[in-house]
Amino acid sequence: MLLHFLRNLPSWRFWVIGLVIWLLMNSYSADLAYRSYIRAGREMEWTTMWLYYSGWWMPWAVISPLIVAGTRIIPLDMQRWKLTVLKLVIMTAVSFLGFLLLAVPLVASFELGGAGLEKLQEALLIMVKRGAWHMDFLVYVAVVSVGYITQFYEKARKEEARSESLLRQLMQLELQSLKSQLNPHFLFNTLNTVASLIRLDKKDQAVKALSELSLMLRKVLENQSNQLINLAQEMDFINSYLTIQKMRFDKKLQTRVEVEPACLREEVPFMLLQPLVENAVQHGSQLESDQNLLDLRVSCSPGKLHIRLINKVPEQDEHHGFGIGLKNCRERLQKLYGREFELTLSKLDSGYFETYVMIPTGGDDD
Repeated sequence: MLLHFLRNLPSWRFWVIGLVIWLLMNSYSADLAYRSYIRAGREMEWTTMWLYYSGWWMPWAVISPLIVAGTRIIPLDMQRWKLTVLKLVIMTAVSFLGFLLLAVPLVASFELGGAGLEKLQEALLIMVKRGAWHMDFLVYVAVVSVGYITQFYEKARKEEARSESLLRQLMQLELQSLKSQLNPHFLFNTLNTVASLIRLDKKDQAVKALSELSLMLRKVLENQSNQLINLAQEMDFINSYLTIQKMRFDKKLQTRVEVEPACLREEVPFMLLQPLVENAVQHGSQLESDQNLLDLRVSCSPGKLHIRLINKVPEQDEHHGFGIGLKNCRERLQKLYGREFELTLSKLDSGYFETYVMIPTGGDDD
């Protein structure tokens, strides 16, 4: 029981803050009484008055942390309110007994000039006769209230921290799930490309495609636990993907990739661009014309990264996307950036379509 009580004692900061508060209360009371004496024309030293009041105020500096510890081991159980009230009554009696054990020797020493048995008895009578017990009871209630308020506050903070931790874990799991959906999706399409090259007896290109695919898979494995990578790594991934797709579609696909060098150090969600680029490639593959442009441009402004992807689409295509690409991309951005991102799809002239993405960055680029 004693060990349980000691474990629930407030931290040293509480003791120090409490000591300062009770010193201020003692000084304030002494100053009021000292001024009253002076106005009444009576001689009195301020330090003598301060020592007089210390017997009434300073015991609270010791008792208050013990009362707070008591509130921590006596929960406010409304279902067993009778037992709770009984415990609080016992705590109140013990607290005032402890207050007397500390206050009586101080009053005897500072008012009566000694701490013998007779002096202690006289000091006890003085406290019983002159003590403002209603004020002491109000102080006790205030300390008890502080104890329960701090207890509820600490409990609320722990619950909030626990909720935030669970929320972060859930978000990480959801992000990991969304990212993992992309991996088999792009792998399936890329293997189809390699298979097509082999069927066309383009062995050298197939070997190169497999080499690029191995680089992509290595990048996936290296970043399987990372949600963010720098743009330079993301562009390496995209360039490998486009190399494979250009082998597959040959003259049908024309690519132009421009990235501002200052943007390469910025962090982006891993495999953010791949579903967008794959979507554009799939649209271009439906066209009968050759040299269908896929134009990818990445630029920076203070606190923002801008990605513009322009590609040609078939006349009857409403740009609903293929599979989970665009939907997955939007969901990942929402979970990572909340409302601080943009993902818009716009029709341009001559059958072209623009996909625009804006995400916040950590730095201010000029």
